[in-house]
Amino acid sequence: MRPLGREIILVSDETRRIVRAHLDDGYSMSEGGYGGWEDEERPGQVSATVFRGTQSQRLTLRLILGGWPVQPPWANCDRDMRTLDAFGRKPVGAPRGMRPPLLKIKGKVPAQQARWFVEDIQWGDVDVVRGVRVRAFATVVLREYVKVELVTIRSRARARTKLHEMRKGQTLADVARIRLGKKGNREVTEGVRQLLRLNGRHRGWKPRTGDKVKYPVGGGR
Repeated sequence: MRPLGREIILVSDETRRIVRAHLDDGYSMSEGGYGGWEDEERPGQVSATVFRGTQSQRLTLRLILGGWPVQPPWANCDRDMRTLDAFGRKPVGAPRGMRPPLLKIKGKVPAQQARWFVEDIQWGDVDVVRGVRVRAFATVVLREYVKVELVTIRSRARARTKLHEMRKGQTLADVARIRLGKKGNREVTEGVRQLLRLNGRHRGWKPRTGDKVKYPVGGGR
């Protein structure tokens, strides 16, 4: 058997399972996390350069499962193989919204504080001794997990209102003239409609003397 490289531990806090492995050839490959600039065409001009944002990182690990020096040569690696396979799959019969687990990596790899998910697993050779799988090779492609930040959009603030107390003989048209500054038949008619909407009333509503009528202030409509 070839010598083992640096130790790597894949940890799933969600399922409380780990995979202990070694790097084959002693290295990992990472890509992504840089760039993010694009050209935006401008008719008749040199294209503008716009930053759209970087892609999440991708990490490729060539792993060796099993074959630990402290283990007897016949110790099998089945458990680690099953666990690694489970890291990349949604459990059978799991609820629709459930996803495969997120992972942390312990070892000398880039972005150790990041969380990852399994994007792909390519299984290689498996060493068998006396009918027991003692060492397995796998190329694991991990993708950095970037949490979606939900943004709460506040609804438009309600228009500020005040109350007009109806006097004897006043109509909504009078309120439109006095409180809304409407002039002319068209403006007054629109002002009456505005007051009806604001007060939740229908056409034909005639407030009585002493009734309170809401009207907008500060440009509310």
